[in-house]
Amino acid sequence: MKRTRMIGLCLFICLLVPASFASAQVPSYAQWGKTAIEETTKKYPDQKVTDYQYDGKVFISDVREQYEFEFTLEKADGQSRKIRVYVLVNPKDNQVIDIKYDEIEEF
Repeated sequence: MKRTRMIGLCLFICLLVPASFASAQVPSYAQWGKTAIEETTKKYPDQKVTDYQYDGKVFISDVREQYEFEFTLEKADGQSRKIRVYVLVNPKDNQVIDIKYDEIEEF
């Protein structure tokens, strides 16, 4: 009887653990989202990022991929605006090639 419970417990753990690891995986764009936020806060030091949206990846070539994000920036006085951030990377060496900004909504 104890052996049956032990086997059942082992099966439960074996099924549960991989599922919890799968849900904890970091999205592939997370690295570039972090880079986009860091560079945006350098470019707009008087504003903070209050909203973040990943808009997808564009495959350009074997050595160029572009990740697109939309951020809401807010000034200390509460005014906000939206910008689009494009992070161009080389997937072969995992390096940033360029970062571009488009202002969607101005204050």
